[in-house]
Amino acid sequence: MMKKDRNQFVDIMRGIAMLLVVLGHTMTGCTVDSQQSLLFNIVWSLQMPLFILISGYVTKYSCTIWNVKGLFKYIKRRTVAYMLPWFVWSFLIRGIVFGQKGFLDIKSLIWNMDSGYWFLATIWSISMIFGVASYVAELVGKDNNLKKQMTLLIVYILGMVVLASIGILLGMSFFAIKLTLYYMPFYYLGYLYGQYDARILDCEKGKRIVEFVIASSFIIWLFVILRISIYEMPDNGFAIIMRAGISLAGCIAISGLSKGLFTNKSDFFRGGAQLDRCTFSGNLLYALPIIMPGKNKKQLSHMQLDGEKSNFNKLCDDSDINNTGCKSHKQQQMFCIFIDGKEKIKIFFFGLGKEVWKYT
Repeated sequence: MMKKDRNQFVDIMRGIAMLLVVLGHTMTGCTVDSQQSLLFNIVWSLQMPLFILISGYVTKYSCTIWNVKGLFKYIKRRTVAYMLPWFVWSFLIRGIVFGQKGFLDIKSLIWNMDSGYWFLATIWSISMIFGVASYVAELVGKDNNLKKQMTLLIVYILGMVVLASIGILLGMSFFAIKLTLYYMPFYYLGYLYGQYDARILDCEKGKRIVEFVIASSFIIWLFVILRISIYEMPDNGFAIIMRAGISLAGCIAISGLSKGLFTNKSDFFRGGAQLDRCTFSGNLLYALPIIMPGKNKKQLSHMQLDGEKSNFNKLCDDSDINNTGCKSHKQQQMFCIFIDGKEKIKIFFFGLGKEVWKYT
């Protein structure tokens, strides 16, 4: 059974990223010169950056690392989650079961991680640096959020410097250091947005800014992706920065457009999994009392629909209220009201799947 506070949109985006990865590998394995196609260019620009962005974003749901014990617990959990599958699939499955001797040569494998499951090593390395940075930030910043965020960023950048130094000494291919350094900014940006997205989207100005960023990102990404193959771009400084910027723009655009597509059509139908307080349903002729634990009764006196104000003239009796809301009226039910976690009352009409009135 799915938890009612689970972010289903994150699961949707994970599913999209997984499908993109499968499509990308299928194209390279089954289609001649697929890397030169527009479809592959689109897929390659999104698949792994989107995964890493999501990984950074979901850190908002992780437990805070308060002490050394919590840090070691975090390291243990992440190591088991990422490095155990890497070991099993690299050595046991491909090395022993499939008889691919290259996966039994530890030195060769560690210096050529991109031949196998490099992304597990990359996400593990990023998680380790981020975990240490989070612990130091909590230790130094305490109740000062700005100080905490600045400390986390500084330690995170220092982690990148240490990783780059190891790469210079042992080679950038060692333990996928080059790829890890490339994706670390994506992880941090995902984390940063996760920390402030609710605050940004809570005001109209913030929503407008997000919409502008999504639209601009889509235009930039589409303009470049139709003209340049970012997969074939060289690995020099400018090309790497440009490739990362285009991929980031594409991820922002796809995530924003997907959120609008899935949430607008499915909020009503997924409402049962998202309800935080109560659910009420009834006919347009009736007003419904809004009862919340520990709060006074609130009344909807009117609603705005298609420019016309419809007055309510009757309340449900208290006896008509049960644990799930107003009992059904004999009249045809036409709308549904639910209260989300922010105590905003939204009215959705059956079949429309869109918000037509909101009371705060």
